Amino acid sequence: MIDVVLAYDNGATLDVIADFLKSVKREDVFVNALITHGCAMVSDVEKQLKVYVDKLKIDYFDCVTLHSPAVLGFDFDEYVKEIKRLQKQYKILNVGYSNLNPEQFEKVKSHISFFEGLYNLENKINDDNGIVASCLKNDVAFYAYQPLRRNRTAKQNYKEVVSLADKYGKTQNQILINWMVKHKKIGILIKSSNKNHIKENVESLNFEMSENDYKILDKFRNAEFDKLPYSYVNEEGKIRIDQIPNQPIGAL
Repeated sequence: MIDVVLAYDNGATLDVIADFLKSVKREDVFVNALITHGCAMVSDVEKQLKVYVDKLKIDYFDCVTLHSPAVLGFDFDEYVKEIKRLQKQYKILNVGYSNLNPEQFEKVKSHISFFEGLYNLENKINDDNGIVASCLKNDVAFYAYQPLRRNRTAKQNYKEVVSLADKYGKTQNQILINWMVKHKKIGILIKSSNKNHIKENVESLNFEMSENDYKILDKFRNAEFDKLPYSYVNEEGKIRIDQIPNQPIGAL
């Protein structure tokens, strides 16, 4: 699976991905194209799709995902209508969304396949609001961004996680990945800057923990994050939901 993003570097990485796609069988790669920054109007959605097609030289999308509608300038309901209109024309096999609020999720849950949202040990908002459970019920793949908070969670050395790492002879991050993927049934979007990290991540799935140990992590709460004022839109005095994983503990 490859997330392709036009906005972050003016599309420069798309050239690298295009070269990669030439070297593999297209059906072996799941291309998820993000609709994100740069769309000021609903009509701009098709413009982004055209850029992806031209740059990547693909004739279908495995998935097209609206990324954090709060940062875009158009109406959510209008986007839903537009992507339905474009789905057949651009051969979009699956439709996804990111960082929807519960009301928005309810509107689209019956016809989407992919949801990217906040989830890690300290940030269980999407458990509390029912979106994780609803994804499982409706056969929607839930993928968590920053599931390890870029190693910030492990650096806290929570006694619950340290104890489980010692018990199973694994790193704290391996315990967390195992819990999310094998127990919570959550996919993870995780950065790996070298082969050792990749190896460690893969080996996170090579063991089982007891049901009671999984429940320890299910019940874990961080009081600072639970009290954090957040919003799905840019709102004064609140942190936008996609920025919550970046918050340092002790400064909240």
